[in-house]
Amino acid sequence: MRPEDIERIAPGLGRLMPEVGDRTWKAYYAAQAGNWPLARFQAKEVRKLLELCAFTRPKYDGDLKQFLAKFWTPLEDAIGAEDFAAFQSHFRKSVDSGNAYHRKYDKPFIVWKLPDTPPPDLDLTPQKR
Repeated sequence: MRPEDIERIAPGLGRLMPEVGDRTWKAYYAAQAGNWPLARFQAKEVRKLLELCAFTRPKYDGDLKQFLAKFWTPLEDAIGAEDFAAFQSHFRKSVDSGNAYHRKYDKPFIVWKLPDTPPPDLDLTPQKR
């Protein structure tokens, strides 16, 4: 296969970003519920997805790496500190930044927002080990 053939079959942002949004939603409500292990897991999965986005679509590499460094790392640090107030602040900045990138790439019609309710497919109650 030629590199351009691989690019055609590799998942693009249109396929990966819905999962980013889903995991971001779950990370928020897990943190709000005090289920820090679940919040940490979801945030880590978001990071891996965004790194995959940067790999499969090099056009976005610089901005995705900047987003991870400037906005996502502080959010992960707040999760590590189990500090919901700091998490909430970094979460808002991350969402605002993500939406700014949508505008930068001529997709102003994509405006992600946190759903009003927790995800129904997970029990967010902190679990004992």
